[in-house]
Amino acid sequence: MMMMANGNLRVDLKLIADMVEPGSRVLDVGCGEGALLDWLGHNKNVDGRGIELSMAGVSAAVSHGLSVIQGDADTDLKDYPSGAFDYVILSQTLQATYEPKTVLSHMLRIGRRAI
Repeated sequence: MMMMANGNLRVDLKLIADMVEPGSRVLDVGCGEGALLDWLGHNKNVDGRGIELSMAGVSAAVSHGLSVIQGDADTDLKDYPSGAFDYVILSQTLQATYEPKTVLSHMLRIGRRAI
């Protein structure tokens, strides 16, 4: 269930949100229904994008007006240009990847900072 932009985030997502600078560009890998992206967009004026494996998660995020595509972190991060984002966030997703080292390498290539 997605939290509203003015609602409370889960504790772990709030800790991540506190690390993100206002106005930055963010890619949330494994964004689920987009709760973090929604909160960051409304509260920190972040230009957020998401990639999510679950079509249900993508549908929920898109229905809330978020820019989220269906994709797989193991295979699709290679398509993002280097330095395209200020932050690349991976929360509760790494354990579900088959190629964690590759995923982390792409995160560091795509973003100025990886969380």
